[in-house]
Amino acid sequence: MDDFTGVGAVVTGGASGIGLGLATALLEDGARGVAVLDVEAAALDAAVAQLRSGFPDATVVGLTCDVADATAVEAAAAEAWDALGGAEVVCLNAGVFAGGAAWETTEADWDWVLGVNLRGVVNGVRAFVPRLIEAGAPGHVVITASIAGVVAAPASAVYCTSKFAAVGLAESLHHDLQLAGASHVAASVVCPGMVATNIDHGDRNRPASLGTATDTATSRLATEAIAETLGGPDALSPLEGARHALAQVKAGRFYATTHAGDLWERLVANENDDRLAGRPPRFQMYE
Repeated sequence: MDDFTGVGAVVTGGASGIGLGLATALLEDGARGVAVLDVEAAALDAAVAQLRSGFPDATVVGLTCDVADATAVEAAAAEAWDALGGAEVVCLNAGVFAGGAAWETTEADWDWVLGVNLRGVVNGVRAFVPRLIEAGAPGHVVITASIAGVVAAPASAVYCTSKFAAVGLAESLHHDLQLAGASHVAASVVCPGMVATNIDHGDRNRPASLGTATDTATSRLATEAIAETLGGPDALSPLEGARHALAQVKAGRFYATTHAGDLWERLVANENDDRLAGRPPRFQMYE
């Protein structure tokens, strides 16, 4: 899809960060409306108010939804379809972070992060893709993964695992759409680098039933490093990152990034060199 003018769009995790950036950028590009899904009610209300103020001629609807809950996602999909009169672009963006060494993270950590970052995407694919296929019009599914879904980092095992899986799901979705003869629906995966979001505070939305996140020297190291980078003066804003990613989607890229320059090429080239040579992966900064 090379033009977002007049489309209806759905964005999960759309109340803040890259999700709000995507919703804003889509409306800037002429989308007729956007349904913003998020688990955080207060942030959702604020985001909807902001978008309605900035784009008074567009339809903006906010839907409280836990993407880890398949029933809730299906209900939100039906409501979004009704509110927008259908949709052509679906951004499966919701994500959370938990740090810690692979052997330190608890079962609850894995349940939470995989529930949102992987199961949330699975639920979105199952709820929205059949609707896009049935509509028969050009459609696009944009899955937000991470550069950490291509190049792993230390102290982030559960997060990297979830994002590697999201990349694999996006690739499989592309193949499945081709196999089904649904070439009018395309898929892309966005692999953001360091963007100034509040993902390092994602545990504010962690279900109470899962208890608190792992708190070790390693988990604190990861969270503090992310917070320092995201809070730095050179951090990319979510809107800038979203604009860049959507421009790449419109240009036909399957793998989209948030950053200009050669960061993606360098990281992936190094990763592939190590794999082809059978070497252990080198540690690479995402910048």
